[in-house]
Amino acid sequence: MAQQTYEPLVSEDGKTFCKNYGFPNEYQYRETADRPLYTKEVVDWFFQNELTYIEYFKHKPYAPEITDIDYAKQKIYLKWYGESCNQVIYGGKEWPQAQWRKQIRDIIIDQYDEGVYKLTMYPHCHYIDDNDNMRAIDWYGCVPVDEPFIEEKYMQGIIHETAQFRLDETGKPIEDKLNLEIMFQRSLSTHVFWGTENMSYIYGELFSA
Repeated sequence: MAQQTYEPLVSEDGKTFCKNYGFPNEYQYRETADRPLYTKEVVDWFFQNELTYIEYFKHKPYAPEITDIDYAKQKIYLKWYGESCNQVIYGGKEWPQAQWRKQIRDIIIDQYDEGVYKLTMYPHCHYIDDNDNMRAIDWYGCVPVDEPFIEEKYMQGIIHETAQFRLDETGKPIEDKLNLEIMFQRSLSTHVFWGTENMSYIYGELFSA
């Protein structure tokens, strides 16, 4: 499974990506049929969060090119270019490391300057258009810099068991909410890799005195 929140679909011609937040869907139960914390309330919350931040960042050069949104069926459609950055970087295609390291740095810095932590900063959460311009998807994983808290039930509903330690790193919930600023910082400094290196160079720029 690529991720734990929605069902990722690509059209047969490879030109359209669909994020299916419809609940329930078979994709989210491929690994286990027992996901009691993955509820319609959880899915609805992340769908709305995705819509909020797609709208907020829609004028950015790294925004996805949305072609349609089916609000009733909770499906988001966007123009697709065949592969995610994950597939490009680890698939052996020619793409200078200095180029993509600068692009992801510029995106994350700009999001921070706009007052947002986007925790979905992995290569599979980004793609390259026909002009070698990096774009971002998975906007469900955003929180405000000045209020980076989310109810624990939402995160527990989508976290994979292998990543539970990531939630544990945020400390004890305060009024049932997790501090995702801690997760964002740990992602940059340690956990998220693009190629063979983590993103500590971006962490240093944002958080080192």
